[in-house]
Amino acid sequence: MGFFQFGKRIKNRQFDYIPRYYDEEKEELKSRIAKYDREIDTTELSKQRIKGSFRRKYRVESDYGRSATRRSNRILLLTIAALLLITFFFITEYLPRIIASFEQ
Repeated sequence: MGFFQFGKRIKNRQFDYIPRYYDEEKEELKSRIAKYDREIDTTELSKQRIKGSFRRKYRVESDYGRSATRRSNRILLLTIAALLLITFFFITEYLPRIIASFEQ
């Protein structure tokens, strides 16, 4: 009877590993020093640059999630309104005909 569980939702598995000695400032300093170090491979530099740009983007655009949620809610509201209008049209137009056909 697993099909009839309306209240429960399956949760995604989460990655629970928390590093013990993580110092964000130290890692940031290391990455800045590594930019100017010529011994590091260019692929490593590009990886660090991409990683840093992703971090900066999400720090700057903290309201991105809220705007995306608002946008999706607007689309959902407009879709529901359109479906309600279509349903109202069909009920007012075709329901009397259906009832009249059953009365005969």
